[in-house]
Amino acid sequence: MWKNSKREKRAMGEQNFTKKQKTDKYVNKWEKRRGGGGGVGGEEWEEVESPGKPRKYTISIGVPATILEETCIKDELRTYVVGQIARAVTIFAVDEVVVYDDRCWRKRTYASNPSATKDLVEMMRMLLEYQECPQYLRKHFFQYDPHLKCVGVLNALNAPHHLRSNQWCQYRDGVVLDKGKKTSSFVDVGLGTDIQVDQQLEPGLRVTVRLPPEAREMKRPYGELASPDEPREVAGYYWGYTVRVANSLTEVMTGSRFSDGYDLLIGTSDKGQDVRKADFPAFSHALIVFGGVEGLEAAIEADEELEATEPLHLFDRYVNTCPNQQSRTIRTEEAILISLAALHGPLAAQGH
Repeated sequence: MWKNSKREKRAMGEQNFTKKQKTDKYVNKWEKRRGGGGGVGGEEWEEVESPGKPRKYTISIGVPATILEETCIKDELRTYVVGQIARAVTIFAVDEVVVYDDRCWRKRTYASNPSATKDLVEMMRMLLEYQECPQYLRKHFFQYDPHLKCVGVLNALNAPHHLRSNQWCQYRDGVVLDKGKKTSSFVDVGLGTDIQVDQQLEPGLRVTVRLPPEAREMKRPYGELASPDEPREVAGYYWGYTVRVANSLTEVMTGSRFSDGYDLLIGTSDKGQDVRKADFPAFSHALIVFGGVEGLEAAIEADEELEATEPLHLFDRYVNTCPNQQSRTIRTEEAILISLAALHGPLAAQGH
């Protein structure tokens, strides 16, 4: 065996031989799952069943990046706080996170240096996107960056779309590879073999692929492109969240990616109505906004574009999600988890 390998290496050349070894590694891995027969052995795959509860409505939250300056001193702690926000968002199936500048950061110097908080906004955005991205895709979308130097403290999201290589799901997120034909592309979806789709796509693009059941029986599986919303709307999977940046509270509410905007605006504060007594109307796209250390009242006051002077004039519902709190203050990352837990049931009942 050793002599044959040495003879093959001499005949092919060092570079080609190494390339063949890597290819054989992936082929053997795929063949092992296939059980050596004509299709994938059922015992080798962990089937990810569809929840079977399609969901059309969406939940978004607005979070001020200034909490990373006011309540955190070191980058390691800032990274951990963002990780806790990502965990809460995933647990309660939030579809969009809007990172915004509430313009309350060091009020005395904001007028002379409005870009002072931009780095914190970028840090929160990047960390949230890094957490949301499936692990097998991170090498394609994230290079070294100072904002990512402490990601070792982050807890895994274990979101439904963070699939392992031995899990089979009808949907998978992947990255378009720089190879293929004029009429097709190859996508790395984390299965150890590339998936072919009958559409020419730009390399490096993140896409969602729908895999037919028969793909498990193929040596060269294929799939079809799907909308990132399809897993949620058709099969009921929670398929992660998107991240949007807003330069003000006004942009949080007016910059919606939905054509009709948000039809339910919810503000959170200890000065709001007891959430247990609040009633919520039917909605399609809800937005829950959180304030920073000084609250939403300060954010509204600092935003010159807003005509409203009080939260009651700005939001459809202004609620206190933790009545009778015993701590003098509740940190924003704590408020997010508390509020999502309190609002999850009422919003699920009214979403359509």
